[in-house]
Amino acid sequence: MSTVPLTNRDRLVAQARRLFAENGYAAVSVDEVAAAAGLTKGAVYYQFKDKTDLFRAACEAVMADVAKYVDLSTMAESPHPLEEIIVGGSKMFDAYEAADARRLLLIDGPSVLGFQQWITLQEPVCIGLIAHAMGHLAEAGLLDEAVVPTLSHLVFGAFVQGALRIAVAADPAAASLEVRAATLTLIRGFLAGIALSKPTAPS
Repeated sequence: MSTVPLTNRDRLVAQARRLFAENGYAAVSVDEVAAAAGLTKGAVYYQFKDKTDLFRAACEAVMADVAKYVDLSTMAESPHPLEEIIVGGSKMFDAYEAADARRLLLIDGPSVLGFQQWITLQEPVCIGLIAHAMGHLAEAGLLDEAVVPTLSHLVFGAFVQGALRIAVAADPAAASLEVRAATLTLIRGFLAGIALSKPTAPS
């Protein structure tokens, strides 16, 4: 089976992603990325405005993998559409705990890209996945469809805060257990609350 050769941009993004994940944004130079990709420094600036632009492209590649993993694994394991947000939340934490996602998206991303660009980078993927799960709740009559967009942003914020807490913890494994347990409590409480508020059909 023939494979499509990587473009220079693909090669640069792949090596940037690897180097930024291993060493952090500040410790990686454009020269290092170019050398690792087997290209010249000029080739980097032909494809990207600067090092930050290259970092942003590497983050986008990581986010694409996060989205694919969360989507596929949630659909494979979610026993019922109403459980999708619980399974999806766990899978989202799994994805963010990967070394490249943790370093690029959680540790370096906010400071390198700035808060607004950092949120904008993740919105189409993570908020979209949450909105998909919330949409099932609206279809079941458990939520007003009008609140789904805002509610999806709020739930996304909770997941991101949890992921950030894990990323900067002195003991990430212990923090992960605590955050996942707290998130499960939060989501189960939310699901129980909306189930109780569902209008009942007249007898």
